[in-house]
Amino acid sequence: MPRFLAPLHPVALAPQLAVVAWLALAAAPLELHTDAVDRRLTEAGLRARVGDDLDTWTIRVRGGPHERELAVRLRGPDGATRTRRLVLAGDTREDRSRELAASLTLLMDEAPPPLRGDRPATPPPAPLRPSPPPLQGWLGLGPRIEVGSGSVEGGADVMGGAWLLRDHLQPIASLGFGGTAPEDVSVFHLRFGGGLAAGASLLKRQIWLGGHVLAHALRSRVRDLRHNDVDWTSSTEIGATLQYRGRRVFLGARTGVDLVSPSRSVAGHGARFRRGPAQWMLGLVIGVIFG
Repeated sequence: MPRFLAPLHPVALAPQLAVVAWLALAAAPLELHTDAVDRRLTEAGLRARVGDDLDTWTIRVRGGPHERELAVRLRGPDGATRTRRLVLAGDTREDRSRELAASLTLLMDEAPPPLRGDRPATPPPAPLRPSPPPLQGWLGLGPRIEVGSGSVEGGADVMGGAWLLRDHLQPIASLGFGGTAPEDVSVFHLRFGGGLAAGASLLKRQIWLGGHVLAHALRSRVRDLRHNDVDWTSSTEIGATLQYRGRRVFLGARTGVDLVSPSRSVAGHGARFRRGPAQWMLGLVIGVIFG
């Protein structure tokens, strides 16, 4: 018989079988270093409970100072290591093996589930911040009356504004005309300008209350029987503002003092009055809301 066909002797196979057995033990997920339980029964009980997930764990069990006391070290698929000390109540190795399998199953269930696909966990969404109120503006027209030293003036204003900074600030633009005509003297003026109002909303944003400062340039015309003068003056309106806003309707009222600079006296046949330096005023606006 040729040499390469000669049967292998069992003694020659002994080292190979030892290496294979060592690799099988090294790859086993359950390592028992105690005689208090049976390895085969314990592993069978674990596989009956967790199935193939057992292969993703590394479990080492060592004996304690007493026969029924065990030190357990578990390494899960997430890489975290947990150590526990168990005291078994069974009287036989079979009972203690089943009890150990049940206890290890509970310890494995306490671990968080592994991430699939090696993807990081998605962080919870950030809480939504309340959105700011929508930007709104208004445009309206209304009458205006001023009472000064010996004179009462009337007119009309076209005004517009917008609520900004959570309704705390309003830029306002204004265009108006007015005048008075006592006896044989007439005074008319065209005013244009703007300013700011500051305040706050009340009653679910239906009411706005605050104060305002408006600066105007005035083109005035004074006319009597013999003269016809045109000049420029300025006025600054300082007062309080109350506004109502519905879905589309805007109502506004303001009152305060109109400071005229420079003040002037107007004389006519049988009439003399002075415009400025301070006149009480009242204005109303009816308009629409946009935005």
